[in-house]
Amino acid sequence: MNKQGFSLLEIILAVALFAIFATGAAATILRGINLNRLGNEYTGAAQYAAEGIEAARSIKNQAFANLINSVGTGITKTGTIWTFSGASNTFDKYTRTLAIADVYRDGSGNVVATGGTLDALSKKATSTVQWNFATGKNETFSTISYFTNWKMPFGKGGLLAYGDGGTTSDALMYKTFDGSTWSAAAAMADVDGATTNKYARIIRVYSSPTRNEKIAISRHYNGTGQWIYAQVYNGSTWGNVVQLSTWNTTTFLDVQNFDGTYLANGDFMAVYSDNSSTPKFRTWNGSTWSGQVLMRPLSGTPYNIVTKARSGTNEVMFVSIDSASDTSSEYFNGGTYAVNNWTTATDHGTNTPTSTKRILDFQWSLNSPTTGGLIYSNSATDKFMRAKVFVANGAGGGTWGAQANTIAQTNNLGAMQIDAHPFANEFLACNKDGGTIPNIICLKFTFSGSTATLTSPTNNTISTTTDTGIQTSFAVRYSSDGSSALITYGDGTNVLKYKTYDSSSSSFVSSPTSVSTTPYTLGNPLRTVREIPDVNGSTIMTLFTDNNRDLYSSGWTGSFVPFTQHSINGSETTDFWYDFAWDAF
Repeated sequence: MNKQGFSLLEIILAVALFAIFATGAAATILRGINLNRLGNEYTGAAQYAAEGIEAARSIKNQAFANLINSVGTGITKTGTIWTFSGASNTFDKYTRTLAIADVYRDGSGNVVATGGTLDALSKKATSTVQWNFATGKNETFSTISYFTNWKMPFGKGGLLAYGDGGTTSDALMYKTFDGSTWSAAAAMADVDGATTNKYARIIRVYSSPTRNEKIAISRHYNGTGQWIYAQVYNGSTWGNVVQLSTWNTTTFLDVQNFDGTYLANGDFMAVYSDNSSTPKFRTWNGSTWSGQVLMRPLSGTPYNIVTKARSGTNEVMFVSIDSASDTSSEYFNGGTYAVNNWTTATDHGTNTPTSTKRILDFQWSLNSPTTGGLIYSNSATDKFMRAKVFVANGAGGGTWGAQANTIAQTNNLGAMQIDAHPFANEFLACNKDGGTIPNIICLKFTFSGSTATLTSPTNNTISTTTDTGIQTSFAVRYSSDGSSALITYGDGTNVLKYKTYDSSSSSFVSSPTSVSTTPYTLGNPLRTVREIPDVNGSTIMTLFTDNNRDLYSSGWTGSFVPFTQHSINGSETTDFWYDFAWDAF
């Protein structure tokens, strides 16, 4: 039999064909493996991106104002509370950043990338995850969500607390507001359970953004001694009363020598005086009060205190006027609740026209959350409002900028108030001067970095007549969209007046509007005024008292709704024996 083998050429061709098909098959197999790995990595990236969006949603639910514009930020979780922190988050090979941006809409209400009108009730959140898939090959996965501040005017409720015992009883009452109507008045907790003659001089109410809770701090007087108490409202009842301090004096009865603030971790910090030069504080963690902790000593006894937590952090600014007439500040770095986590006192002003008037105020910027603005006095005959900017460094500290001054007023400075523009590096700063017939004067306070600038808006003399008491007989607050501000005041009569401020033109309207209080006839003159804006809506709750120590309220959303009378048995005409807090949870 004739046998024939393969030729060399045939062998070469067979090997070549095998190599071609084997290479293609290997490439196909490798491509499949890579696609499978890439798919798995995209799945991981999508999960990290989704977590970023959900964290941003949680931060928004705590307070819509927490959604501060940022081109890139990270997040962190303390307990159950999400906050923005750092520049990004890293997970093995993945890096995630969150960006928060304004939303603009066209005439039909559609979101547009360019042009359009700012929608102040919406924010865009973009969660982007990047990773290196292979050498020279980076991958990106992004997801976008739009958040809406659906809690529109009067869609949210709140709580009003007030003294109702005149000058003989420690009775404290409260009402809840459901967004349209007030509940019947009910009693708060009895602060001491023993005597009833400690009538309320000052009350402040604070609302928790992390649980259904509010805290009231009240200062009481019985003719010889003074007490400061705190109590907790759990959404249905009051309790957990704690005595913060007590001392025996019959002077400085009208000052607010305490304040409080909720921290990002959900704790509440109450800061107060016990008539010594060392302020004290306690914290509430949702179930128990801590023991008393000392702060750094001041030059004198703090008479007026302002305490504000920096948004999204546990850091706290404390400012005060003390018995040495100094305006001082201390800063809490957000660490453990100990004296060494407060800075030593920084003196800003070494004198003030009087220690009894609240001739200082501090607010954190809503547009630049690392920056805060301080207004104060620096002379016993000061006619210049002074201003400084504090810039936090993100590591529990910060620095104060240089002092800025206004042009001189005709009369010495008086009780002050400052409020922050929600979308600009701007504050409004007003004071009721010390004239025999006081004026109310407002200034525009802007900042760039740590540099403060004070200018005079058009028509910035709001009124040439107001009540002569030491109290702030005016209140000023921006609207939620920042386009305007409302200043409500008494002009020495029993008629409530208001003016509006146009942010774009930096001007107040020239003529006031009188507010009808029908069917009530108010005692002459009006005495104290307080405004509390709903940061999750456009309503500004306005409270005021008259010469009869009667308390009234109304909501403003471009105009005032009919007024409600709440109490006819307050303590003093110059005291803020009432306060309101919007629901924040």
